[in-house]
Amino acid sequence: MGDILRKALTIVSLIFIISIVFVEFFLPPIASKTVASRLENVLKTNTVDASVHTTPSLLMFFGRFDTMDITAKQAVLGDVKFSSLSLKGRGVDMPVTGIEDGKLEVKSADELVITGIVTEADLADTLMRKVDKLQDARVTMTPERISADGTAKIMGMKADVHLEGVLLEDSGCLYFRMTRLDIKNALLGRALTGNLFGDIMLADFRKMKLPVELDSVEQQNGQVTLTAKRK
Repeated sequence: MGDILRKALTIVSLIFIISIVFVEFFLPPIASKTVASRLENVLKTNTVDASVHTTPSLLMFFGRFDTMDITAKQAVLGDVKFSSLSLKGRGVDMPVTGIEDGKLEVKSADELVITGIVTEADLADTLMRKVDKLQDARVTMTPERISADGTAKIMGMKADVHLEGVLLEDSGCLYFRMTRLDIKNALLGRALTGNLFGDIMLADFRKMKLPVELDSVEQQNGQVTLTAKRK
């Protein structure tokens, strides 16, 4: 009877050890692939790489991650299209069920940094989605200003539009602040100016379920780099 009990205990111990080894060594890559797959839907992209780690690894089932390193290409966050987007965090509480439902929510984090690059083509795409009647936009970026050329149609007539401005942060929102607007068709100029001129809000970080604030907006030749950090 004693030998049978010892054998049973040995088998149970082996199963327990194997289970721990499986969880600690195989769960992280499985969890990383799962997070990446679900974020593809949230960020509207097909290219997401994720690396997540937690000790013990079982805590990942409850959305707790000691470290998190996520990168995405051609992603959309808020209403802004990003050529590349990265999220790096430490001590992150991110409900897995939220990602599964198509929502990106971070309840808390010891450290969280989101960095995004918006190219000229990205901003052109965003402006056409945010500005009523603006079509065929072509954007040029420099450290000093951003210019866009396109067309706008109103009352069945088309006009060439040239606008200039800068990207800036104000009260947790990302704006395109227009500094110049030229419309070549004089008959439509007044009507279009009323619809186009002013601050165009591109993203409201206050409404995103992320414990970050927009920290910097850096204009460069051909792109803009945005950085948001933990509150």
